[in-house]
Amino acid sequence: MSSPPTTLGQFQIIREIARSNDIVYEAYDPLMNRRVAVKELSVPAGTTLPQQEDRIRRFKREAEAAGTLNHANIMTVYSFAEDAGRTFMAMEYLDGCTLRNELDTKGAVPLERAIDIANQLLEGLGHAHSKGVIHRDIKPDNIQLLSTGAVKITDFGIARLTFQPNLTMDGQVFGTPSYMSPEQVVGKEIDARSDLFSVGVVLYEMLAGSKPFTGDSVVAITYAIMNKAPEQPPNIAPGMWQVLARMLDKTPHLRYGTALDVIHALRDATRPSAIPPQIHATHSSMHMTAQPMANMTPYGTPNPMAPQPIGSAPPPVYQFNPYMQPGANPSQVYQNQMMQTQMQAQLQAQAQMHPQMQPYYQQSPTMMPPGPIPVYYPPPPRTPLLKPDQIIFMKRMGAAVLILGSIFALVIVIINAIVSTKNNVDAEHHDNQLQSDITQPNSNFTIDERITEQQALLSKAQTQLKRDSMQQNLAVLYETRGLAAASQSSLDSLLHAEHDFEEAAKNDPANPAYPSDLGKLFAQQAEVRGATDYASRADLLQKSGANWKLAADLTKDPRRRTSFMEASADAFYKAASNFASAGDRREARRALEQAKLNATPGTELANQIDATYNQFEAVAGG
Repeated sequence: MSSPPTTLGQFQIIREIARSNDIVYEAYDPLMNRRVAVKELSVPAGTTLPQQEDRIRRFKREAEAAGTLNHANIMTVYSFAEDAGRTFMAMEYLDGCTLRNELDTKGAVPLERAIDIANQLLEGLGHAHSKGVIHRDIKPDNIQLLSTGAVKITDFGIARLTFQPNLTMDGQVFGTPSYMSPEQVVGKEIDARSDLFSVGVVLYEMLAGSKPFTGDSVVAITYAIMNKAPEQPPNIAPGMWQVLARMLDKTPHLRYGTALDVIHALRDATRPSAIPPQIHATHSSMHMTAQPMANMTPYGTPNPMAPQPIGSAPPPVYQFNPYMQPGANPSQVYQNQMMQTQMQAQLQAQAQMHPQMQPYYQQSPTMMPPGPIPVYYPPPPRTPLLKPDQIIFMKRMGAAVLILGSIFALVIVIINAIVSTKNNVDAEHHDNQLQSDITQPNSNFTIDERITEQQALLSKAQTQLKRDSMQQNLAVLYETRGLAAASQSSLDSLLHAEHDFEEAAKNDPANPAYPSDLGKLFAQQAEVRGATDYASRADLLQKSGANWKLAADLTKDPRRRTSFMEASADAFYKAASNFASAGDRREARRALEQAKLNATPGTELANQIDATYNQFEAVAGG
């Protein structure tokens, strides 16, 4: 890039204040006597002529998008011009800092400030949407916080102008991954609800201090946006979380329709009556009072568990006795004492009749067997095979051999480990670099090459966790190729898309997105068939309904499940109609029964299915 100019058109350049894809200068407008910001188009060296023309068209589109808008929360564009081969636009000069700067330096934003920023942001977007402008890149970097407290939306570089031809081809993806809506991720047609999804991501980040969809790569982030529900932070109230959850819904028609709807919802969620009162926990101190222990035996009392000598007097009344507990019956106490006395007398009589029953230390010496006690002499010890000094030498020699062998083995193990680690690190680095290249959306690989390389890496994965991650990436690549094929709408391309969607479902069977893709595809294939090819259309619509039902069983989102079940019921209902036109009343009845099972009771579709089923039964009965 050449050196900064001193002037651009009528504007006197003061200094460079920002540089990214383009260059922004602080400048002075002598004609209007005001300070302005001048944004100059920057074309990298080596850019081809078609690429330069595309950059100029998009730069001009940005000026047109912002230039058609006149709102207090949108940065004003004054003019667009060229001067000596330099293309630039003059804009309103904004002080303060971006929301990204505030989040990086201060963390989470207080609730009232976050709602105020979101409301001003929605006010500006509501005006832009009413003029047919979709921003497509709402993120904290493009939200300017002025010193007056006002909020300005900046950078309409990839904005979509609905009243002009689209510069983005089908399947192209523009935007910042962490803030893109699901339909923007896959390159589908977008509307104002895509911007509202991005506002939901920004509001979540302001309140929670972190993004709702995270990952260590672009593929992981986009996978989370397409398939994972954000977690509810503990500091967000239930009412506010309901608003955020609806803004971040994967399905566009389940979100708020306009920015004004979101403003009203935020206002209702932040009313004093909608915020639960704070619960302050109070802790009472616990006072423990020493209580005297009941039935404690006084010091010096004989131990009731001690053995009593044979023939001794009966135990005194203070000896341990279960009947002596408080509240015992006196007659029971007396009976127990008598039983103990009788037992002691019987033991004494048996000891006199059978002295051998006494303990050995009480037996009489006359009870010992007569005769001398034999003496045992052990055999003499054997002569040792080795002398003591030979044993010591052998022990030392064995210890030395063991130590030297251990050291040698340890050295060999360390060398092998170093060589193996180096080889593994080199291979892992190569595989990680290749994996990064494959999963980047702007990769130089074609989609077929990316799938082939991903399959090769998958075959070398050593852990199940890594295999699962690679299979999820491979499923995303198959779905991307399938969506591109399905957009061509020819029979051959739809068959290719069917194969890719089935491969995606095989690699990530727990993901409801891929059965839903198949459900849409089979319905699309049925439309391509001839109007009178009823049997083929009916079979395809049955497959569509079955895949929608599978997607409903896999999803954990109740609203998405209801939507999938409605789509399944509609597909089976249409299949029944085609079976009936083909003259196969048996299959038509089965399809109608499946449609009744999947339809939500009380809906218009359910009523239509019930009416048709009743007519069908009436005709069959007649």
